[in-house]
Amino acid sequence: MRGAVLTGAIVLAICGAVPRPAAAAQDFSALAVLDLDGTAVRPLASMPANIRGVVFVFTRTDCPIANRYAPEIDRLQRRAAGASVDFWLVFVDPGEHAAHIREHLRSFGYGGRVLRDPDHVLVRAAGATIAPEAAVFVREARVPRLIYRGRIDDRYLAPGRMRPAATAHDLEHAIDSLRDARRLTLRETQAVGCVIADLR
Repeated sequence: MRGAVLTGAIVLAICGAVPRPAAAAQDFSALAVLDLDGTAVRPLASMPANIRGVVFVFTRTDCPIANRYAPEIDRLQRRAAGASVDFWLVFVDPGEHAAHIREHLRSFGYGGRVLRDPDHVLVRAAGATIAPEAAVFVREARVPRLIYRGRIDDRYLAPGRMRPAATAHDLEHAIDSLRDARRLTLRETQAVGCVIADLR
């Protein structure tokens, strides 16, 4: 019983909803993070003409809410590919090594492309505070522009409180907006999950 209480306390300590900082004003195309081989990647630099935008989903291997979203994230990766939108899963914990992340990807059946952001370069640029949290950038003539930041959907009302099924599919809507070339302004929702903190 005591162990169960302690485990619950740990989950509550890493989960929640916190105020987000404003995204930094900068040339996002210059931002560099790492792939699982340790190679620097600039995912917002020189987007090809056929790519309409980029999705980042920030996550942690130890976040139970993020892990429950694995099937939905995989579905959205496929939807983004059909909409000519790049999609990256971004692991934000500096203590998570590439081998551990690869094992996590196998365990949860993730496909698609993966980045590590140990210095929180993308985290700060997008203003992300929670895992899982999405940030969507549209391709524009000069620099990529943030047009969505927040939850994947509204399944979770709060840590430990969830609907039987989502009623609002926010990230899917953002992807479809890029596909349909709608007029895009920044839209934000509050993500629910595990706090992204400087864990070093």
